[in-house]
Amino acid sequence: MKSLIKSVVVCATLLTAAIGVAAEPQWIWSPENAAAPIGDCYFRRTFDLTDPESGRVEVTCDNVYRLFVNGVNVGSGNNWQQIDAYDIQRHLVKGRNIVAVQGVNSDGPNPAGFVARLIVKSKGSDAVDLSTGKEWKTNLKPVDGWRNARLDDSAWKPAHLFGELGKTAPWGDTAKLPAVPKAPEFVAKERPAGPFQLLDGDRVVFVGDTLIERAQTNDYIETMMTSRYPDRNILFRNLGWSGDDVSGIARSGFGTAEDGFKQLQQQVFDFKPTVIFVGYGANASYDGPAGLEDFRAGYLRMLTMLEATRATMILLSPIRQEDLGRPLPNPERHNQNRVLYGATIQQIANERGHLFVDLYATLGSPSKNDKSPSLTDNGVHLTPYGYWQAARTLEDDLAWTPWKWELNLTAEGKVEKSGGTKVAEAQADGGTLRFTLLDDRLPLPTAGKHAGLTGALRIQGLPAGKFTLFAGDVAIQSGTAAEWAEGRNISSGSNFEQAEVLRRTILAKNQLYFHRWRPQNETYLFGFRKHEQGQNAKEIPMFDPLVAEQEAQIAKLRVPRPLKYELRPAK
Repeated sequence: MKSLIKSVVVCATLLTAAIGVAAEPQWIWSPENAAAPIGDCYFRRTFDLTDPESGRVEVTCDNVYRLFVNGVNVGSGNNWQQIDAYDIQRHLVKGRNIVAVQGVNSDGPNPAGFVARLIVKSKGSDAVDLSTGKEWKTNLKPVDGWRNARLDDSAWKPAHLFGELGKTAPWGDTAKLPAVPKAPEFVAKERPAGPFQLLDGDRVVFVGDTLIERAQTNDYIETMMTSRYPDRNILFRNLGWSGDDVSGIARSGFGTAEDGFKQLQQQVFDFKPTVIFVGYGANASYDGPAGLEDFRAGYLRMLTMLEATRATMILLSPIRQEDLGRPLPNPERHNQNRVLYGATIQQIANERGHLFVDLYATLGSPSKNDKSPSLTDNGVHLTPYGYWQAARTLEDDLAWTPWKWELNLTAEGKVEKSGGTKVAEAQADGGTLRFTLLDDRLPLPTAGKHAGLTGALRIQGLPAGKFTLFAGDVAIQSGTAAEWAEGRNISSGSNFEQAEVLRRTILAKNQLYFHRWRPQNETYLFGFRKHEQGQNAKEIPMFDPLVAEQEAQIAKLRVPRPLKYELRPAK
C-alpha cells in the first residue's frame, strides 16, 4: 500500500448520482486487519429490489479488486488512482441481491482501502445509495458461498471506516485531477459444459517466463492446439519473456518493474484475449519458502489485471527441474520448492475458479531406466523434444482425447471399421490395394526421430507374403500378411509432412509478431533515444499485414488434405 506521506491523488471523480446530494462513499477495510499487512479482504453488501430498473457501481481499491454481482464477475482493477464504472443492471434480479468484492493488499504492510459508490433503482421507486460505509460487511477469508446473497453473514464484521472519498489520506482529493481514459470493455465468451475446449473466434494469449517464451522457438504446443480444430479460426499470441516474474521485472527495460507490468497489461489488453495461459513461478521458486508470501501477492495482482479481460484462464505450474546426473547439482531440494509454488498456484486457481495444469506432475522427467532422451538441455530449459512432450502432456491435462485413427480394410477394399479418418475410395487391382483417406485432423509433427502414432491400419484377407504401404512414392510401412491382419502402426506420410509445414508457418508467424511487439531496437524507436531513430517507428505496424498473411496460410494448412495410399506386394 501507499505510504501515508504520499500526496498522490486519485485520478478520477465519481460520477454524480441521479438521486440528489448523497454522502461520499467511505474508504473501508476489515476492522480485524485495518493496519493491512499483505493479504485479502472480502466485502459484501446485500439489498432487495422489487423490479430492477438500473444499477451502477463506481469502484477502486488499493491495491486490487475483483467485483461480483450476484455471483458474476463483472470486472476487476489494479490501479487505485483510477475509478472504474460498471453498469450492473443486467445482473440484478427481483428479490435479494448482492455486490461482493475481493480486495487484495499486495504491497503491504501499509494502509489498504476499498471504496465504491453503489446506486440501484427499482421501477416506480427512488434510487438508493448503497455506497461503502458501516453497512458493508467484511471477512478475511473467502468462506463457501461468500458471493451468494443467501449466505448467512452474521459472523462477518462491519467495515472499518477510514473516511470519505476525496478527503482521506493517503488517497487524496479526487477532485483535482482529470478523469482517466475509459478502460477497454471486454466480453466474456460463453463456453459449453464439459472439458475445456477452444472455440471458433478464440484469441489465445500465452504469458509467462522462459518456459512460455521459448515455446515459440519450436511451437509444438500451438501446432497441437491449431491442428486439433481444423474448422475453427483461432488466433494465438505469445507474450512470454525469459527471466520474467509476476511483477514484470524482465520487461522493465530502462524503467521499473511497474513499467514492465504496465507494458504487459497494455499488450494483453490490445489483443483482447478470450483465453489466457499463465506460466509463472519457476523463477520465484528459487526464493524458497521465504518468498512464497510475496509470490502469492504478486501473482494475485497480476491475475487480477489479466482477469479484467474476462478471458478463460489456465494457470500452469512450474515444470520439474530435471536431474541430469552428477557432476551437475542434485535438484531434489529445489524441486521441493517448485512443488510448493505449484501448490500455491493451484490454490489460487481453486479460489478464483480458474483451470489449473500441474506440468510438474504430468510432464515429469525420464526415469533412470527410461531410454527416452532428456526433456531439458540443462535441467531447466526444455529441448524441442521436451516441448513436443509438453504438447502431448498438455493435451492430456486438458482432457483432450489425443487424435489417433484406426482403419480396418479387407484385401478387396471393403471398410469394416474406421475412426479418425474417412475412406473416400478404395479398390483392389492386380494384387494392389489403393485407397484414399481424409483424416479428421493432422497429427502432431515429429520431433527428430520421435513421432506420435497416427493409429493402426489392419488389412484382412491378404494372400501369404510381404506387403509394403506407399504414400505416393514413399514406402512408409511393411509387414507380412499376418502382421497386416494384426495391425501396423502408421507414423509417417504426407499428413505428417503437412503438419510440419503447418508448424513452420506458425514459427514464421510468431517470429514476425515477436518483432512487432518486441523490437530489438525499442530504445531507439520508442525510448529515451527515439530522437535518433524514432522516425523508423512507423515501420513497426508494417508487421501486421505480414502476420495476417501467415495466419491466412495457417488457416489453409490446418485442414487435412486427402491422402492416397497403395499397398503393394513386396518385390
